[in-house]
Amino acid sequence: MRSSPSSSTRPTGARAALARIVAGLSLVRFLKGQLPAKDDWHRLMARHSLRTRLALTMAGLAVASCLVFGLCSYVTYEMTLSHIVRWHMDPILRLLIQAKQEGRSDQELHDLARSLRVSWFADETIPEELRPKRGKKELTRIDTESYVFVSADKKRKHCYAVVGRVKDLDDIEEVLLTVTLACGCVSLVAALLLSCWLSKRLVTPLVRLAKTIHSGETLESSPLCGRKDEVGELSRAFVARERSLRDFLNREQLFTGDVSHELRTPLTVLQGATEILEARLADTPLKPVVTRMQRTLEGMTDTVHTMLVLARRPEQLQYHAFDLSALIRREEDFVQPLLRNRPISFTLALPDTFMIHGNPDLSALVVHNLLDNACRYTQEGGIELRLNRDGFVVTDTAPPIDEEVRARMFERGVRGLSTTPGSGLGLSLVQRGCERLGWSVHHETWKRGNRFVVRFCQGTQP
Repeated sequence: MRSSPSSSTRPTGARAALARIVAGLSLVRFLKGQLPAKDDWHRLMARHSLRTRLALTMAGLAVASCLVFGLCSYVTYEMTLSHIVRWHMDPILRLLIQAKQEGRSDQELHDLARSLRVSWFADETIPEELRPKRGKKELTRIDTESYVFVSADKKRKHCYAVVGRVKDLDDIEEVLLTVTLACGCVSLVAALLLSCWLSKRLVTPLVRLAKTIHSGETLESSPLCGRKDEVGELSRAFVARERSLRDFLNREQLFTGDVSHELRTPLTVLQGATEILEARLADTPLKPVVTRMQRTLEGMTDTVHTMLVLARRPEQLQYHAFDLSALIRREEDFVQPLLRNRPISFTLALPDTFMIHGNPDLSALVVHNLLDNACRYTQEGGIELRLNRDGFVVTDTAPPIDEEVRARMFERGVRGLSTTPGSGLGLSLVQRGCERLGWSVHHETWKRGNRFVVRFCQGTQP
C-alpha cells in the first residue's frame, strides 16, 4: 500500500530552529512577567548575605549558560540532520526524476522507489502546502522517522516528491540527546558546586576583615592591608580612617586635660582671694558682689573638674559606693541662689540615705547640669527632683520643648531658646556622664512643662 505525504508536517532545518528560538523567547518574556519588580527584587536580595547573593548569581549564570548551550546544540543538530537527510535523498529524487523523463511507467517508477526504500509521488498526488517554489527543493519532516523531499522545476509544471524513513538517524538523535542531557546535568551540578566554592572564597576576606574590626584588633599589621584587590583597598581605607579618628581623639583628650589642669591653679588662687575679700568686706556693701564672684568661681571650678573627668579614659575612673541623697542635697546650695527673688519653688523628694555604686563626680555632673538647665528655662512655677530606687526625675514648669529641638537636644551646641544664656553643652554633658555610668536619660513632656527621667542600673559598674 502506497503512503501519501501527510498534512501533519513540521518544518526542519533553519526554520525549525527559528521557530524554537521564538518559542523560547516567548517563554522568557512570560517568566520575566512572573518575576518580582526591580525594586522588590533588590529588597528581596538585600535580606541575604553577600555570599548567598554571589552563589545565587553564579548559579543563575550557570543555568543560563547551560540553557544557551543546549539551545545552540539543538539548533546545530537539527541543521546537521536536515543536511544529512537532504544529502541522502537528493540523489534518489534526481534518479527517479530522470527515470520519469526517460518515459518509464508509473509501476516501474514505484518498483524502483521501493528498491531504494522510498515512496514516489508526482504532481497532483502531492498536497498543495508541500509544493515548493519554482526551481526549489524542500525537505519536510512528516513524523519522527519519515521525511518528504519535494522538488519543482523552474516553470513549476511538474512537482516530484519522495518519502523515506531514516530510522538510523533517529536512533543517532536519541543517543545524542541522551548524551547532551547527561553532559548538561553534570556541567550544571559542577557549576553549582563551583559557584558555592567561589562565593565562599570571595567572601572569606570580607568576613575576616569584619571579625578583625569587631574584635578591636588593629588592621595596620594585618595581612589584609597588603592585598592588591578591593578588600585590601577597603582595609587600607579603614586603617586611614581609624588613624585619623585616633589622632583626633588623642588631641581632644590632651587639649581638654591640659586646659583643665592648667586652669585649676589660677582658679584655686582666685577662690582663696575671694574668701579673703569676703572676710574683710563682711560689713560693707561690696559683700554681695564678692559672694557672687565666689559662687561664679565655684561653678567654673566644677566645670573644669568635669572636663578633666570626662577627658579621662573609662578604665581610669574609680567606682565605689556613695550616698546619692547627700550628693543631691549639696546641689541645693547651688540652686537656691539662682532662684532667689524669682517666683519659682524648689522641692526635693529624697530618702534620708540612698547608697549607689558609681562615680560621685560624674553623678554630680549629671544632677548639676539637669538642675542648671531647669533653672535657666523656668520662668515661674516650680522645680522638683524626686529620687527612688529606679532613678530620679527632674520636673520643671518651663515652656515645653519643640519637637524639632527634642530630636537633637542631647547634641553639643543645641539650645532650647536662642535668647537663653548658655553654650548648649549641659545636656550633652548629661548624656556623656550617663553613658559612662551605665545610666539612661530621656525627656518627657507634661501639661505644665518638661520632665527629665534618669534610669540607672543599681549595683552595676560600667
